This record gives sequence, structure tokens and C-alpha cells, in this order.
Amino acid sequence: MTTLPWLKIVLNLEQRHSDVFRDLVTLAACVCSSGQREDEYRRTAAKFTPEELSGLCEAFGDLLRLKLADPFLDLFSEAYMGRLSQHAQRHLGEVYTPSPVARLMTKLVMHPPVPGETLKVAEPAAGSGTLVLAAAQALEELGVSRLHLQVVATDLNPFAVDMALVNLGLAGIPAVVRHGNSLTGQVFREYSTPAWHFACPYSGEPGTNRLQGSDVLGMLGLTVPLPVKATG
Repeated sequence: MTTLPWLKIVLNLEQRHSDVFRDLVTLAACVCSSGQREDEYRRTAAKFTPEELSGLCEAFGDLLRLKLADPFLDLFSEAYMGRLSQHAQRHLGEVYTPSPVARLMTKLVMHPPVPGETLKVAEPAAGSGTLVLAAAQALEELGVSRLHLQVVATDLNPFAVDMALVNLGLAGIPAVVRHGNSLTGQVFREYSTPAWHFACPYSGEPGTNRLQGSDVLGMLGLTVPLPVKATG
């Protein structure tokens, strides 16, 4: 299997730093958090030299390119599971749903929202957001824009939360992504994607408010604070 350009950059930097994969996801999640994590962005970026940070920016550009080409692509689950030991998979119970299975499951249950409303979706074990991506894709295959969704996605693993935030944020999916425990109802932190601020009721007319890549870039431009954009 060909190693993607962003992952090649990560593997190269991991010869000098530990867990660059996590740092890249953290930086990307900060960008997708609608200005809620500027201090964390700066702390993470400070670990790297300007040259290394430029490489990470190039890696983020590749992630963005992939999502603009296919907004429903799960960027991270395969790479993450490849890095997770079998011991961790068994004892943490982290087994991620393959994208083809997620697409089949969501096609069976997705339906347009009631006219005048958004379609509310709850994902209690979000992982990297695979099922939510598949749900948004299934909705658009019915001729309904993903801007008519309002998703609440929760996971107990804070790193999974960041992966989901990037996957959903760069896909233009309106979502609140929570670090929390769905069994107890505890919520430790939550972040809204840029598209959350642009969710709108369904008019009942299929094909309206369809998103383009430029629309997603526009949402990022309106919600990412200038100092973060300048640094990245």
C-alpha cells in the first residue's frame, strides 16, 4: 500500500520527535475547533522548529486536499489502528468500523429531515467519525445537503475526539464533538465544527444548499482566528 504524503512527513519527523502523528492531528483539530483551542495550537507548534512546522503545514495541506476531493473519506482510522497494539485493541476495546460497513449501515437507516427542521444525529462512540461521515454521505445520496444535519458525536478517548473533529470539520459537517462518557453522561470538553454555525433547516426541496469544496474553505476562513491562520 502506498504511503500517503502526509504520513510520509509524519514518519520522517518521528525520527526526531515522538508521536508526531498525534501532534499533527492535534494541530489540525485546533484549526477545526472554531477558535476554541488557540493556546493548545501554539503549545503544540512550539515543539517544532520552523522548518519542521513547515513540513507539518504541508502535511495538513495534504489532509485538506484529500478531504476536498472526497469529503466523506476517513483520513485517520486505518493509520491509527495500524499504530495501536493488539494489546491496546483488546483491553481498550478500540475496534474501528471499516468505511464500507459504515456506508452499508447508514444507507439502511438514513432519511431526509422533516421540512423546516434539521436531522439530529447522535453518535455515542464516535471513534474517528467514520459512521457520521457515512451518514452524511448517505444523506447527500438522497439529494439532501449535509448542512441539514446537526450531529453530536462523543468519545471517551480524547485522541479519537480530535480525529473526529478533523474528519467532520474538514468535511463541512455540522457537529459538536464531545470528549465524554456516553454511559454516564459526563462531558469533559466539547468543540463545534466550523459548519455547526452554518447548519440550516431543510426546505423540503432536494438538491438545495449542496456544499462545494470552496464552501468548506469559506467556513474555515470565517471561523479560524487570524493568528492561527498566519502561523499555519
